Amino acid sequence: MKVTHEQINKYLSRLRDGEDCLQNFIDYSFGYMRYIVYKYLFDKSLVEDAVFLAYDKIIKALPSFDESKNGLAWMGKIAHNEAFKLNREHDNRELIFDEHISGPECSNGAGAECASCESSALDKYDVERAIERLDERERAVIEYRFFMDMRLHDIAELTDMPISTVAHVLKQALKKLGKYLR
Repeated sequence: MKVTHEQINKYLSRLRDGEDCLQNFIDYSFGYMRYIVYKYLFDKSLVEDAVFLAYDKIIKALPSFDESKNGLAWMGKIAHNEAFKLNREHDNRELIFDEHISGPECSNGAGAECASCESSALDKYDVERAIERLDERERAVIEYRFFMDMRLHDIAELTDMPISTVAHVLKQALKKLGKYLR
C-alpha cells in the first residue's frame, strides 16, 4: 500500500483533534517511517527505537501541525532527525572506521595500516558533514533523490514543489556539495 501525504494529513488532523486513531495511523505509516530511519541509522539494531522516538515526537508536535502542508514530508524529516540524533548519541562514527580498517575485513589485507580503507571511511564522513551543511530543502531533495532513489516527479509530488523547482534545488545542492568536498 502506497503511503500518501493526503492520507497522512487526514490522520494527523484527526489525531490533533483528539480522535482515537493512533493505532490505525501507526499501522498505515510504519513501513514508511521504518524505511526512512533505516536509511540513516548506522546501527540497524536501533531502527525500532528510532521509529518509536519519531512517533513520540510527532504526537508531541501535533498541536503545531498545519494540515495545508505535506504531513508525509514532515514525518519523514522527524524520522530522519531522530536517526541522526541516535547516531550522535551512540557515537556511531566509530562504526564507519571499524567497518573499513579492521584487519581481516580489509580487502587489501593490510589491516589498520590500509590507507585506502581509512580514506574511504573519511570520504563517507566528509560527505555526511557536507550534506548536513545544506539547508533543509536542499538536504531533503538530495536525500530523496540519492538515498531513496526517487524521481524528480515523485519528489515534487511529495514536497509540493513544482518539478522545475525540485530540479533547480537539486542542481544548487550538488554545486554546494562539490564546493564543500573540495
